[in-house]
Amino acid sequence: MTIKRISLQWLILAAWMVGDYSSAQEVKTRLPHGYREVGLDKAAALRDLCQATAETGLFSGAVLVADKGEVIYQEAFGLANREWNIPNTTDTKFRLASVSKQFCTMVIMQLIQEGKVNLDDKITDHLSYYRKDTGDKITIHHLMSHQSNIKDFTASFDYRGSISRLSFDKDEFIQQYCSGDLSNEPGTIYSYCNAGYLILGRIIEKVTRKTFEKNIEERIFEPLGMKNSGYDRNRYVLEKRADGYTRGPFGYTKADYMEMDSSPGAAGSLYSTVKDMFLWDRALYTDQLLDQENRKLMFTPNRDVPEVKAAGGRAQSRYGYGWQIYTQSHPVTKRRTKVINHGGAINGFRAMENRLVDDDSFIIVLCNQGDSFGNSDVWKSVVNLSTELIHIVTDQPFRMPGKARLSQDQLLYTMVKRDGLEASIEWFKAKGKKAAWGGTNMALAQQLIDDGSVDDGLRFMELEIELSPGKAWLLRKTAEACLSNGRPEKALTIAKRGLELKPDDEKLQTLKSEAEKDLESLR
Repeated sequence: MTIKRISLQWLILAAWMVGDYSSAQEVKTRLPHGYREVGLDKAAALRDLCQATAETGLFSGAVLVADKGEVIYQEAFGLANREWNIPNTTDTKFRLASVSKQFCTMVIMQLIQEGKVNLDDKITDHLSYYRKDTGDKITIHHLMSHQSNIKDFTASFDYRGSISRLSFDKDEFIQQYCSGDLSNEPGTIYSYCNAGYLILGRIIEKVTRKTFEKNIEERIFEPLGMKNSGYDRNRYVLEKRADGYTRGPFGYTKADYMEMDSSPGAAGSLYSTVKDMFLWDRALYTDQLLDQENRKLMFTPNRDVPEVKAAGGRAQSRYGYGWQIYTQSHPVTKRRTKVINHGGAINGFRAMENRLVDDDSFIIVLCNQGDSFGNSDVWKSVVNLSTELIHIVTDQPFRMPGKARLSQDQLLYTMVKRDGLEASIEWFKAKGKKAAWGGTNMALAQQLIDDGSVDDGLRFMELEIELSPGKAWLLRKTAEACLSNGRPEKALTIAKRGLELKPDDEKLQTLKSEAEKDLESLR
């Protein structure tokens, strides 16, 4: 047992043996409220933390923790399929979402090592159809480090509601949704961009004349024996595949369908298990897939540019190629730990991977729950769980999750039923927490409509429009709800407001036309 791994109990014993038990006891009592020592049984601490997190209802999935090359804890929680009550296991396959990006960069770095691609190659060197004014400036380096400043297609509400569900030819998708005007000059600022990785995947296919899926299989999964990992096409029948669910304030729903190949493609279409991800971690310490020089490039943060505000607004980017690299300080002991990590979020799934390379430790958390729009409780739970697992594996004091409390939606729902609509709205205006992206109360509104309290639900939707008047998607959704619930006059007014913002919006045009027809039939 090394000094680094000696627990506080052993320090107390040592202090007592030299006649200074009181000072060791003082160390123990200095811990802030809510913190625990790891104790002699690290696996038990890991189990207690994961079990308590699962009991909040905010985590369903699998966890694996390794230390010094050995798995010290692995366990699964919740259900892989809620309809059939089938539990998750440590062999369950989960979508990795953006954790997939590191596999894309591995293939690109292999092609660089083979002399088939260069970091300073431009998009137009490989995709001749890409617009030249921007494609001649954006390099492979920019794409891998999120410095291309291509506007990301996932930021569009149309992506969630329609584009992500449709099948496109890859070149068609890139031309239509990954070739817009730039938000900044390439190489000047870090701005996370899925579009860049979709382009990287297509470059891999052009250079190798093989599909991205085939490249991943032949270059990574097969050599490492990752037999339970792959490219997730919807048509595949996968044994032990987890279904994805959305956890809303009023229960679970099946996650929205997504066409995985068109998008997210190379940016987020892989699946794996916690056990296979451990095989991947071990290989990254070796030359099996990539030599040391090129691995160093992957794991070196590109600090020469700042981050956009949405990414944290730091003065220096901490993103390498497919990985974030930073040092975190424990809030109590101030112990500094180097972390190489990536998270992922996609319909019905969340993931968080942490490699502690100086400690030779590895933590992977895969989850088959996602958040409803405007909510982030599941994501926060996965992030907090991962953080506390880091604390435990490095023998630092850790915190257990708090007990699940009523969400704001649930609280407002109760208030509407008990105190009435206006009282609940006044409470929200005075004390409510508003989502920066709008849509804070849309789940509440829909639940009230589903319960038959249509006017109350529509009033909350209209409140969202008042709070975020520039969000066309809110106008679209509210107009649709008004039309579906027999309020064509209100639907027409709202649809017209939406068309003032987006005159070419086909959905709003349709809603306007349908509302006019309904009003005509009532005359």
